[in-house]
Amino acid sequence: MTDPILLIVTVGGSPEPIAVALKHWRPARVIFVPSRDTRPAVAAALALAAEEGAALAPGAYDIEPVPDAQDLTACLRTLQRLDVEVRRWLSRGAEYAVAVDYTGGTKTMSAALALWARRWPCRISYVGGTQRTREGVGVVVAGSEHTLVTDNPWDTLGYQAVEDACATFDAGDFRAAATLLEEARRSATDARVKRELSALLEVVESYSLWDRFRHKDAATRLERLAAVENDLRAVLGADTAGWLLERVAEHRTHLQQLADSGQATTTLVVDLLANARRRVREGRFDDAVARLYRATEALAQIQLRDGYGLPTEAVPLSAVPESLRDSWQSKAKDDTLKLGLQDVFELLRALGDPLGERFAELGLAERKSPLAARNRSILAHGWQPISEKDHAALWTKVLALADCSAEDLPEFPRLARDRER
Repeated sequence: MTDPILLIVTVGGSPEPIAVALKHWRPARVIFVPSRDTRPAVAAALALAAEEGAALAPGAYDIEPVPDAQDLTACLRTLQRLDVEVRRWLSRGAEYAVAVDYTGGTKTMSAALALWARRWPCRISYVGGTQRTREGVGVVVAGSEHTLVTDNPWDTLGYQAVEDACATFDAGDFRAAATLLEEARRSATDARVKRELSALLEVVESYSLWDRFRHKDAATRLERLAAVENDLRAVLGADTAGWLLERVAEHRTHLQQLADSGQATTTLVVDLLANARRRVREGRFDDAVARLYRATEALAQIQLRDGYGLPTEAVPLSAVPESLRDSWQSKAKDDTLKLGLQDVFELLRALGDPLGERFAELGLAERKSPLAARNRSILAHGWQPISEKDHAALWTKVLALADCSAEDLPEFPRLARDRER
């Protein structure tokens, strides 16, 4: 072994398998993980390894004992502290590597190391033997040991990438989730694993497109998922994949309506509200309020267009009720008006429209209405970040204006592997 290796090894009562692991890996540094009772085996293993020409330099090892060798949680907590050591070691350069040996210790200690090491870029070893006591079912006979080595199966099979990508997707970071899957797919050598990762990547990218208002592209991508159903069942589990595909069918209908409309519709308003809710979950209140403002504006545009045949960008002055016409005449150009949000709702109210009345009743027409927060936002005309309180006030009123509840909004699926339904 020429690469500088950090070896993390659980320690049982027998020093022989530990010495075999040291001889095999020839590590530059070792972290021994014994129990209180097996700690003396560390010194014995070091002596045996030295006799075999695999002496460890003084100060090249640490001992991290587990408090209770039978308690899985306690063992995992001990191993969690090693994350920092692993990161530091790997950060030294591309040639630095990590190996894990789970031969020694209680079954609980070995299980804990195997579980925790799934997150580390590492190789895994186990010291077996060609001879065992008790007619082949007992312990390995000293002197017959040999080391079995494998790549981390969580990397080889893509499990860790899937787990991390699902959690990242659920947090709304679709680009990061896609990157995780792309890297894992590139590293995978098994064609089946590549297919499964590609299927999950298709899901992530479909919803990423939707989140960026690319409704037609998202609908097209979601349509492809039926062809990779078996791969989704393999990577997510049958229950999660089945539930996901049911949701996908509903979402395709919604997206197709958005793609086909080509103009403001109530479906678009609902989609904007759902998008605003996703931004809030990320703590991006300025982005959320920008979407709420656009949804409010779209409601007025739809009502003026569908109820009165009037476009907000070119309202004939003759269509304006007399109560407003005189005061608005100076705004007209070629006897037409281009109306902003407040003006459109004022016009609707002057026309006796229920939406205009509701807008006023909700206090949205007032100078200090929650809509004013948008104008102060750094994404609009001001320099003040939107607070959670500002957003909450506007959120409630826009839902009421749209005659919509939060339960009516489309919800992206949650892909975390523990979400079996």
